[in-house]
Amino acid sequence: MFNISKIIVQDLWKNKAVIAYGILMLTFGWGIFAIEYQSEKAILSLLRVILFVQPLITLLFAGMYYYNSQEFLLLLAAQPIKRKTLFLGVFAGLSTVFTLIFLLSIGVPVLVFSPTVEGLALLLAGGLLIFVFTAIALLVSVHVNDKARGMGFALLVWSFFAFIYDGLLLLFMYQFAEYPIERPVLGLTFLNPIDIARIFVISKTEASALLGLSGAVFQNFFGALQGAIAAIFMLLVWASLPFALAYRKFVRKDL
Repeated sequence: MFNISKIIVQDLWKNKAVIAYGILMLTFGWGIFAIEYQSEKAILSLLRVILFVQPLITLLFAGMYYYNSQEFLLLLAAQPIKRKTLFLGVFAGLSTVFTLIFLLSIGVPVLVFSPTVEGLALLLAGGLLIFVFTAIALLVSVHVNDKARGMGFALLVWSFFAFIYDGLLLLFMYQFAEYPIERPVLGLTFLNPIDIARIFVISKTEASALLGLSGAVFQNFFGALQGAIAAIFMLLVWASLPFALAYRKFVRKDL
């Protein structure tokens, strides 16, 4: 597994798209702190990058790398290498590259300019989202053989989590505002990893108004500490479930 992931990491570091993505994230990470002197506002600005830009790039690039590496994976599968080892190597290699870019571009400036609770919460949420969307990208790629359809479905998944889901949730809350819907709304909040990460980070800042209705319900139900633990646990679930489904499909799939 380590040899496979090492090969993938070395290959990705030479990729021009990865280099461009790294420069873009470096610009966001260091540039926002350069123009914003209040660390909390800078954290909230970086949060938008982590919630929207990073999942999109992770989904698309991890999926494209899997499709473009079909011949390489087929060659490795013909060797005396277990499918389990092969899949774990691919996932580890992809997630390692994205995590290193995240730590160098966002992690270092956050630790330098804002080594606070909200800064650490941002880094934790961003790191977990990398694993979540890498797993989702592999899940889509393993199940959808056609590259164009797979990339289209990945874009649809990102659009749903980033924009559509919140609109549907607000519509649900508006239509049933006269009923006690706190618990159903809480359960629905857990169905969106981006919402979970947003609530987790913003709850550590003074910008509680940005939590929205679902975030307010989340905080009122759990409280500060229990809410943070629940958010981290659900992000781990979101990373584990698509990973397990992709792994199961990969080991049984005819390459």
